Amino acid sequence: MGLAAPLAAQDSATGGETSARGAAAPVLQATRAMEPPQIDGRLDEPAWGGAPVARDFVQFRPDPGEPASERTEVRVLYTDDAVYVGARMYDRDPAGIIRRLARRDEQVTTDVFHVAFDSYFDRRTAFRFAVSVAGVQSDGLLFSDTQADDDWDAVWESATRTDETGWTAELRIPLSQLRFAGSPEDGAGSTWGINFRREIARLEEVSVWAPLPEDGSRLVSAFGTLRDLRDLRPRRNLEVRPYVLSSATRAPGTAADPFYTATALRQTVGGDLKYGITENLTLDVTVNPDFGQVEADPSVVNLTAFETFFPEKRPFFQEGSDIFGFPFGPGDDQNNESLFYSRRVGRTPQGSVTSPADYRDVPAATSILGAAKLSGKTANGWSIGFIDALTSSEMAQFSAPGGTLGEQVVEPVTNYAVGRVIRDFRDGESAVGLIATATNRRLDAGGPLSFLADQAYTGGFDFRHRFANGNYEISGHLIGSTVSGSPEAIERIQRSSVHYFQSPDSRHGLDPTRTRLSGSTSTVSFSKVGGGNWRYGLFGENRSPGFEANDLGFQQNADYRVGAVWVNYEQFRPQGPFRNWGVNAATWSGWTFRGERQFTGGNVNANFQFKNFWRGFAGFNQEWAGLATTALRGGPALYQPSQWSSWGGMFTDSRKSVQLGAVFNAGGEYHTATRRFGVSPNIRLQPSSRLQLNIGPSLQWNDQAWQFVAQPDASDGTHYVFARLGQQTVSITTRLNYTFSPDLSLQFYAQPFVSAGSYDRFMEVDDPRASGFSDRFRTYGENEIRRLEANGFGLYQVDADRDGRADFGFADPDFNVKSFRSNLVLRWQYRPGSTVFLVWSRDQQAFRNDGSFRLGDDLTDLARIPSTNIFLVKFEHWLGL
Repeated sequence: MGLAAPLAAQDSATGGETSARGAAAPVLQATRAMEPPQIDGRLDEPAWGGAPVARDFVQFRPDPGEPASERTEVRVLYTDDAVYVGARMYDRDPAGIIRRLARRDEQVTTDVFHVAFDSYFDRRTAFRFAVSVAGVQSDGLLFSDTQADDDWDAVWESATRTDETGWTAELRIPLSQLRFAGSPEDGAGSTWGINFRREIARLEEVSVWAPLPEDGSRLVSAFGTLRDLRDLRPRRNLEVRPYVLSSATRAPGTAADPFYTATALRQTVGGDLKYGITENLTLDVTVNPDFGQVEADPSVVNLTAFETFFPEKRPFFQEGSDIFGFPFGPGDDQNNESLFYSRRVGRTPQGSVTSPADYRDVPAATSILGAAKLSGKTANGWSIGFIDALTSSEMAQFSAPGGTLGEQVVEPVTNYAVGRVIRDFRDGESAVGLIATATNRRLDAGGPLSFLADQAYTGGFDFRHRFANGNYEISGHLIGSTVSGSPEAIERIQRSSVHYFQSPDSRHGLDPTRTRLSGSTSTVSFSKVGGGNWRYGLFGENRSPGFEANDLGFQQNADYRVGAVWVNYEQFRPQGPFRNWGVNAATWSGWTFRGERQFTGGNVNANFQFKNFWRGFAGFNQEWAGLATTALRGGPALYQPSQWSSWGGMFTDSRKSVQLGAVFNAGGEYHTATRRFGVSPNIRLQPSSRLQLNIGPSLQWNDQAWQFVAQPDASDGTHYVFARLGQQTVSITTRLNYTFSPDLSLQFYAQPFVSAGSYDRFMEVDDPRASGFSDRFRTYGENEIRRLEANGFGLYQVDADRDGRADFGFADPDFNVKSFRSNLVLRWQYRPGSTVFLVWSRDQQAFRNDGSFRLGDDLTDLARIPSTNIFLVKFEHWLGL
């Protein structure tokens, strides 16, 4: 039965020990259980009654350091196999407890209890386990003291119960899921870092056992301690998770296509393995992985020359950001630039069928034959990580005119590898690290894939050093890269949007005979990261023109030097009408290696939450005129007028069953007709504890006074053609989640998407550095340009010298893109770590060379587009050996 009164037990120790920053940290005595408790949420076994109690929680939000509004008591037991945590969350208003179901690891507004173990006791890394009042589990890895990897998953047990005094949670965490050093040989007990956290949803209150600084500058290093864990030995556990999958794909096609099958059936097997090689190092292996249950990427229309970034969604590659993540770009979001972009592994084949063909069958993705990760942290502060993945050669089949069948390689056998080492010093206050990445392709000399580099390597060094009680930090990195291959491959890289070496303004210039390209990038920053309401910092980056990391990383540009300064003020406590608020300001400037200024800008932004639990944000950004070195896509630098942008959003109380919100963005140029505006309203309905519905329309208007169109060659040289663009985009993202139980859930995702762009007032660049629009561009007269129609597509011809004959042409850029993507997933975790997926995926796409936007007609047309449907059943079974 549930507990109706406090358990009689010892108090936790008072006073505590000294944390890494000199503050007193609470101490809890661990108790060995002679009989392991049953995981039922009752806490009525004798072992619980005799265990010391962690109490006296304090608030982290909204009133940092003040006593928690409700009492919490936590006890910890252990055996040779597991650590047990029993928590009682007292509540004077049990009826006010918000109890909402969700899928595992899904974040919803509900009451939650967390425990985190710094079992390495390095004050930098911790394993977090949480369970909601409804019994929904979540877990994650804390690293670098304050950062989190919520994609880390473990296999553990929990149970919860509610009664007239509040609710209880009981957790069993197998020692095989933790990493720690064994107990000392002299019989003394081990010491771990530990902290407990409680979230009371109706109050939006977060309380903790070991107090945390209100500015969030420390997390793991502020943990309390769990003492006297005796006779513990790390488990070199072996976990195996095999899977079997069956799918059926129905797609549109024609009977004349020799590769078309109305219903394509597929069966496959594979699996994952996890093995503790030593007490500190774990090996993860995946063989023939399949991620058919993963949600599809959203639709986008990319009118730039740069690659679109999509986040990783595959579980095997999601885990490990604490070690393998190495961002190197400027700004808060790092522009998503990183040395390891795991979506390169299993990418869409890069080659195409070059032979004449009536029909083609090209694989949608490269098969991953296998991948392995070795990761861990030693007792003396070494973090070690290595990942290696092998992808197969992919062949495209085609039917040549006359019916002859053939095939052509479109992706070579490729090996990807990343190695990472980090050494912590001074209780994690300082660290140095090394990283190396390698991409090796098996290419045939002169073959159809000779445009790919056969070898690509990066190597880097990074450091951080905190001082003055951990409130200030100096950090930075230095990375080098080298890519080798055929002259065709290296010329392709030189001409890419990252480099544009063919530009007359390029520092080095294009060299078509090169077989290797090398470069470097480096950053250094100084910042105040804690200690009060104020923070500030300086940042500088230097990236050479030849730096190239895109074979295994994600990189958007090169050839620049940038400097920035920022300042931030945060009010963490309630003040006036606010529960909390903050404001941030920054300014920056960048130059090419030749010393030409590309950009200078600044912004100010703010975030806030009212005492009625509504929250919002707003910001304004100003960019002054500069030189756009990539706007002509390999041409000379182009004058970029001053521009502005703004953004903001407001959301109602997230505790309510109905939450409304809206986000907007706007921007434009001061001296041209360029304007853009977007609004994304959102409604979230939670009519019951089991059902959640999110509907998020997005409407975007984009009027560009000068949008790049083409760069055709003519007898007098290259012409850089632009036009005025009017674009409208509408999408509606819908998510419906129904949770039958913490182990059984149904999730639905759908996104209809329509975007149309109409081009007119065609022009070409006349004087690229002229500040006046009419001096910078020359608009074509009516007698200079005409539109033709051929095979359903438009073609423009331009008579630039007005001699009555066309000098060059380009395709009509007007577009109307429509798509509808949906995904329905029934997920049943029938035992810890073992899951069955039933999936239905649907995809409809269409393109029309027409820039007209008629939402009603477009949505009607969307419903008529033939669809590709995939039905999939996947069975995963976890075995702990």
